This record gives sequence, C-alpha cells and structure tokens, in this order.
Amino acid sequence: MFDFADPTLMGYAQKLHDTIAPSGVVIYRARAGEVAPVLEVLVNTNHPVGRTLDTLLVPRLTIGHLVVEMNCELIIDDTLIHPLLKGSAAVTEMGIMAYIGVPYRVEGQVVGGISVVHQHRRQWANEHIQAVRDVARHLEHMAEVRHAQGLRGAPMPDAAPDHSRL
Repeated sequence: MFDFADPTLMGYAQKLHDTIAPSGVVIYRARAGEVAPVLEVLVNTNHPVGRTLDTLLVPRLTIGHLVVEMNCELIIDDTLIHPLLKGSAAVTEMGIMAYIGVPYRVEGQVVGGISVVHQHRRQWANEHIQAVRDVARHLEHMAEVRHAQGLRGAPMPDAAPDHSRL
C-alpha cells in the first residue's frame, strides 16, 4: 500500500508541517503487536520529538497507537492534563505536549494514521485540525486505490480491535 519514504506521503507531511508549524508530522502504518499496535514510521518531518525516531514505535512511546486502537481521532492541546496521557512515556520520555492524531482506513479498517506533535502545549486551530483530516482522507483514497490494484507494498496489518465507543 505505502512504502517507507513514499514521496507522495512526504509531500503531504511537509505540506502539513508548513501549514501548521508543529514540532513535526509523522505518517505511519499500524502493525499488529503482542499487546497493542506497533507503528511503522513511513515518513516524518523535522525532529518531531526530542530524540531520533525509530522506524518502529512501541505503544508505550506513542499516542498514535490509541488512534489505531480506538479507531478515532485525538485532538489534545495539553497532554500533561489529558486523562489518557498524563504520566505516559509519550509525554515524559518523548516530550509530546500537544497532539493531533487522525486515522486512515482501508475497507473500513484502520491501517495507519497521521500524528502532528508539538513539544509545547498549544491550542490547535480548527483549520489545522481540518487540514490533518483532509490529508487522512487523501491517504484513504490512495490506499483504497492501491489496495484495489493489488499494489499493497508490505502485507496489510492484522485488524485492530474497534474501540469506536468514544
């Protein structure tokens, strides 16, 4: 479906970075993990967190795994007080203080997402949130077309549980 460093994905990530001016943008695909999804970084801009990103991100260091597990977007202005995140390693070790996360799907199944992170608390503007949603919809369309054409790249991840009750 998407490969590492796909130039189209990099273009979308860079456009979001230029528009929103966060610490960084990460586009990832989800892989089934033993306990929670593992996120495979496809592209990222700048240095989204205070250290070098690994290609595979374990759940305890991410917020994106929640986007995949819960099958919903997360918009967080201050991770230090958010009930899902305060005290998490994504905050204390990775330094993520504000976050926008939007999933993208193939045939209704979450297969990845976009994370926009900032290393300072920040109130996200509605137009910035919408820009991330728009890119996620473009990724869905691209993924659906590639999937239908058999251009799958790496194998599809296992289905993530649907926790869309939020």
